[in-house]
Amino acid sequence: DLRRAANLLVDRGYQEVVTYSFISPELHALVTPDDPPISLANPLSLDLSVMRASLWPGLLSAARYNQSRQQERVRIFESGLRFRRTGEDIDQAPMLAGLIVGDRLPEQWGEARRSLDFFDGKADVEALLALGGANGEDVFVAAQHPALHPGQCARIERQGREAGWIGMLHPELARTL
Repeated sequence: DLRRAANLLVDRGYQEVVTYSFISPELHALVTPDDPPISLANPLSLDLSVMRASLWPGLLSAARYNQSRQQERVRIFESGLRFRRTGEDIDQAPMLAGLIVGDRLPEQWGEARRSLDFFDGKADVEALLALGGANGEDVFVAAQHPALHPGQCARIERQGREAGWIGMLHPELARTL
């Protein structure tokens, strides 16, 4: 259940964020270029004129906001809807996404600083999957995603179906943002 997953992430040092379901067309093109944008008829502003096809744009914006205020270590997650066009309809699916950046542990005198890596994120994802009672049904498959680093990215599959993605942010996207 989603509340149990949120509690697990909080126990692992994450903070929950709530972001807009609307994003800029530029951010949509950077993060989810394979999904056709769903534009709003009467947007609040140009920066909020497209429905999000992923929770990642909001998380990336929140992380950038925190880092610009000298918060080097960021561990955030969000649960919410993502929107994709399927024929003439708009599919609204609930999702859970997280983002980590910075050092593995909070700054302290007893531990040496060490930056996060792919396996730190994978450990958090595996804990979530175990919470759902997957019993080894989940498989990490090397794959390519336009927003993720080509050598540090995997599709998560359950019973042969895509269940999610994990990876380091693509270097080009990191430079752009």
